[in-house]
Amino acid sequence: MLWKKCRVSSMVLVPILALVMGSAWRFAVRPSLLRADMATTPPKLTLTGERIEQSSAATADFNGDGRKEIVIGGRDGMLYVIAYNGSSWSTVWLKQVLDDLKAAGAPSACATTNKSDIRSAPAIGDLDNDGHLEIVVSTGGDTANHRNGGVLVYRYNSSSPWSFTIVPGWPQPKTDGGQPGEGDNCWDGLWSTPALGDLDGDGDLEVVVEGFDRRIHAWHHNGTYVESWPIWRYGPDHDNLLRGGWSSPALGDIDGDGLPEVVVGTDSPPWDGHSAPDYTKSTVWAINGDSTNVTGWPVTTDQIIHSSPALGDIEGDGQLEVVVGTGTGIAGTGGYKVYAWHGNGTLVGGWPVSTEGNTPAPPALGDLDGDGDLEVVIGCGAEGDAYPPPCSKLYAWHGNGANVDGFPMTPDNNTGWPANPNGLPYTPILANYDGLGLKILIVNRWSWGISTVGSGGSKLNNPSLVTQNPLSSSPVVDDVDNDSKLEIIIGGATSDGLHGAVYIWDMDGNANGKLPWPMFHHDMRRTGRYPLPPKLGFPTEVRLFHQWGSGETETGYQAVRNEGEGSFDWRITNVLTNVRVSPSSGVVTTTAPTQFVITTTGLLTGWHTLGTVNITGTASGKDVLGSPTTLTVYVYVGNVARVYLPLILRNY
Repeated sequence: MLWKKCRVSSMVLVPILALVMGSAWRFAVRPSLLRADMATTPPKLTLTGERIEQSSAATADFNGDGRKEIVIGGRDGMLYVIAYNGSSWSTVWLKQVLDDLKAAGAPSACATTNKSDIRSAPAIGDLDNDGHLEIVVSTGGDTANHRNGGVLVYRYNSSSPWSFTIVPGWPQPKTDGGQPGEGDNCWDGLWSTPALGDLDGDGDLEVVVEGFDRRIHAWHHNGTYVESWPIWRYGPDHDNLLRGGWSSPALGDIDGDGLPEVVVGTDSPPWDGHSAPDYTKSTVWAINGDSTNVTGWPVTTDQIIHSSPALGDIEGDGQLEVVVGTGTGIAGTGGYKVYAWHGNGTLVGGWPVSTEGNTPAPPALGDLDGDGDLEVVIGCGAEGDAYPPPCSKLYAWHGNGANVDGFPMTPDNNTGWPANPNGLPYTPILANYDGLGLKILIVNRWSWGISTVGSGGSKLNNPSLVTQNPLSSSPVVDDVDNDSKLEIIIGGATSDGLHGAVYIWDMDGNANGKLPWPMFHHDMRRTGRYPLPPKLGFPTEVRLFHQWGSGETETGYQAVRNEGEGSFDWRITNVLTNVRVSPSSGVVTTTAPTQFVITTTGLLTGWHTLGTVNITGTASGKDVLGSPTTLTVYVYVGNVARVYLPLILRNY
C-alpha cells in the first residue's frame, strides 16, 4: 500500500474475548482473533517478508536529496530500505542477508538455511569517511532458532537505481560456539545492536557489538579487529568475560580522556580468573578503545543485564553517567533495580532504585520537567514474563534517584488487545511530536499500537497510533519526508500476520522541536548517549609580559572553549579602561579565539593586577555549565627575556 498524508481518525474497536496462553501466542495470531479493520486503515507499507520483531527502524538521507530513507530488518533476515519519492513510500532495496552469509562460507549444515534472523536495530554511519553511508546490522537473532548469523556492513552506492553492496571484509565474526567444543553448525547469531564510534581517534568509525559467542567485539571499517579485541575469556590477556549477552553497547567518553569508551551489560558473572565464578551476580563492563578496562570497571550487579546502557549527564556536572536496567536469569528479585554509575564505576547517589519487576528495556534520557536536568525513563516488565506480567509500570527518576512527579504510573494499552496493560520491555521514546509538549511513546507487550504519556505522567493516548497486529519494538520520531514536520515510524505486521509492515504517521510537530530520545539507543549510530550540554571553558587569569620601552601596548590571546557539545552564545563584559578584548562576543562550537590588548602607558616595572573581566555563556536563554566565569588580567613590565624554540639546530 503506497500512501502519503494519510490522517487517521478516531476509531471504534470491536470487542474481542480471548484467552492468552503464554508468550508463545504473541506472534502466532489466529485470524479469528484479529481485530476488525477500521473505517480508516492505519497508514502502512506492506513488506514482502515476515513481520518486524524487535528490530527498530533507522532513518538517514543516503542520496542527499533532503529526504530520509527508512532501514529496518525482519525476523526472517530480510533487510529493507524504504524511500519516499515525493508522493508515496516504497521499498527501493531489499536483501536476504543469509545470501551474503552463505557467500562468505556460512555452514551449509546449519539447521535452518533459508533465512537468517534480524532482531537488532540497524546502525548507520559513514564508517570510512568516503562520503557514502553504510548500514551495519547484526543477524542470527534468537539462538534457539539455529540460524546463521553475524554482523554485515552494506555500502550505499546510488539511488538510480538504488544499490547497496556488501563491504569487503564482512560479515564478521564467523564463530560457531562460545568456547572450544561448543557449536551447532551455525555461525553464532547476535541479538545486540551494533554501535558505531571512533574508538582509536583516527577519524573513522569502528563497529562494536556483543555476541552470544561469549565475546565483545570491535572491528575497523574493513572488518579487521581493533588491536587486542575481542574481549573474551580465551583472549591473549584473559579478559575474564565468561559470557556475552543481549545488551547493546553504548559509546561515550565516561572517563574524560577524549575518546569514547564501550559500555555494555552482560550475562557474565564476576570472576577473577582463579576462584570459582559467582553465578549469583552479573557484570557491566566499560572498556577503552585499546581493550583495557576503564578504572573501576567491570561493576557487579544482582541480576544479569538484558537492558542496553544509556549514557548522559544526569547529575548536571558535565560528566557522563551510566544508567542501565536489569533482566532475568538469576533466582530472586535482584533484577528489580535500575542502576546508575559515575565514569569511575562508583554508584551515583540515590542509586540503584527499586522497581516492582524486571527492567530489561533500555532507559531513555531527557528533560521531562523543563528544569534543564536529565531524567531517566524506563518501563518495567519483560517479554518472557507470565501473563499478566508482574510489572507494567513506567518509571521516571531525577538524577538523584527521586521519583519525577506523576511517576511511576501505569499506561493504558492504547485501545489495544487485550484490554489490560502489559509489561513494557521496549525502550521509551521521548519527543515533542505534535508541538504540544514533550511526550513519552511506549509499546506495551502485545499492544496493537503506540501508547503516549505526558511528561508529567498523564495518559495521553493518541487513538490514531493503532496498528493491525501486535508490536514488539520501539518507534522512531523524525522528519523523514522533509516537510518540516515529524513522522512516527514503527515496524510490525499486516492484519493477517503473514507479512511485515512499516507504519508511518504524519504528525503536526515542527521538525526543529524537542527530540531528546527519538529512537532506540538515541541516534542512527546507536551510541546510546545523550549529548553533553554545552560547557564554558575559559582561564581564570591571563598574564602578559611587556618589554619596557617597546611601545604603549601589549597583546595576548585566549580561547573561549566549549567543553561540552552543541554550541552557545558567549559575551565578555570588560569594564577595565586599559584592557580591550576583541571580539567580545560570539557563538562557540569548539573554540573561539579572543585578543587581549593592554595599554601599558604609565606602568612602572614589575607585576600589575589590572582587574577582572567577566565572561558568560548562554544557550536557549540559560547559563551553560561553567558560566559565568571571572578572569583576572595581569601584566609584567620590565626586561623580558624570550626564548624561541628550537634552542639548538643540528645538521646531520
